[in-house]
Amino acid sequence: MGLLAEASCPVCRELFRDPVSIHCGHHFCRGCITRRWEWATGPFRCPRCHQTAPERTLRPSPELARLLEITKGLDLEAVEPGVTAEEEEPGEGEWCGKHGEPVGFFCRDDGVGVCAVCRESRAHRSHAVLPATEAVREYQGRVQARLQGLTDARDRLLALRDAEMRRNCECLEKTEAERRRVASAFEGLRVLLEDAARLLLARLGALERDMERAQEDAATALTTEISRVDAAIRELQDTRGQPAGAFLRDIEGTLSRCDEGHFQPPTSLLAELEDKIGRFGEKNAALEETLRSFQDVLMFELPEKIPVTLDPSTAHPQLAVSPDGRSVRWEDPRATRPARALDTDPCVLGRPGVTSGTSCWEVEVPPQGSWALGVAKGAMRRSDESPVPPSIDLWSMGLCHGQFWALTSLERVPLHQLDVPRRVRVSLDYDKGHVAFFDADKRSLIFTFPAASFGGERVQPWFLVWGEGSQITLRP
Repeated sequence: MGLLAEASCPVCRELFRDPVSIHCGHHFCRGCITRRWEWATGPFRCPRCHQTAPERTLRPSPELARLLEITKGLDLEAVEPGVTAEEEEPGEGEWCGKHGEPVGFFCRDDGVGVCAVCRESRAHRSHAVLPATEAVREYQGRVQARLQGLTDARDRLLALRDAEMRRNCECLEKTEAERRRVASAFEGLRVLLEDAARLLLARLGALERDMERAQEDAATALTTEISRVDAAIRELQDTRGQPAGAFLRDIEGTLSRCDEGHFQPPTSLLAELEDKIGRFGEKNAALEETLRSFQDVLMFELPEKIPVTLDPSTAHPQLAVSPDGRSVRWEDPRATRPARALDTDPCVLGRPGVTSGTSCWEVEVPPQGSWALGVAKGAMRRSDESPVPPSIDLWSMGLCHGQFWALTSLERVPLHQLDVPRRVRVSLDYDKGHVAFFDADKRSLIFTFPAASFGGERVQPWFLVWGEGSQITLRP
């Protein structure tokens, strides 16, 4: 039997016909190995040792062919047509303990291997019993289908985990954006609104922690599920490679444990958290609008009023300053005024000058004519000997022929103000470089210069009046 085994093909179990060897050195009939590899969808494996071949290489074996010729002349025991290595009968090497017969059949109802006598017995006569080779082929197909299903399920889980990670990163980016918005909204009001800012940041932090926990839970659940799928895949792979008897011993239980229906992706909480982030963003946007209004109120209320009076020595010749320095009006050009005018514009400076801190003053303005008010810095006077007008920098707003303008030394920007205010408050934050104008009756912001540059120089209130009947008055 040893010589017979050596002279037989491991696939067909018959004497070699046109023997060839492959990459690992094992021999097969040319037709057997060709058919075996013809249907391979993956790497080319040796049916005997399962080594992977880089390519299909068949090497003729003339020495083995000559040995076969010699073998055919020997009186050897007839060789029973065998079964393929992968379709090996489960009864090979196993014998029925009850009848002493080889176990060559498989009872589908009981999921056990049986011998020919057991098959005809009362216990199995009504059961679905089929040859072991057929059972192996059938279950191999089911194992392959189940393995493919689990592999696809694992791939879907991996893709889902990657998508969850990306969504979580997007959520964290949104969270960071909201954090910046909160920090920015409360930056100017952090002293008065510190508790509110801390509360909102705590809520945002809670959302962030919820998302981190959701990410960890989702990643852990997905990893656990993937591990379970991998374990099932390994179990099926190990089962598929076992001898037929061990392979069929608990095949139904194995397939039941490895059913892809048992492996489901865990429920994700990120969608709910995304909704919470969106609602938080909407609330935060409304809060920002409220804070801007509140900031306007603070800008209106917090600066300290200073008693501004007009400096007659800086007034244009066509302007008449009241004796108490509280009002100025446009005067007939033919009137005689001091020659110490500030420049060719009909303007006048107020006093005192400002070099730090916050301050404000209010001015009554006419509903018609042209007027402007704000702050100025630079050369405030000119000498009688110099004909060159002094150079100043301006930050102001005013009304000219019914149109509001923001005025600087370099440009004019139109403002859209529907109602002409009766009183205008000028608010100055020297240290931050803010110059703001309010409707004093409505306590509403008209316009602000957010980033004026004073350069450490003194700035003074500045007023312009132009046109018949135009007059402005400083309020105490």
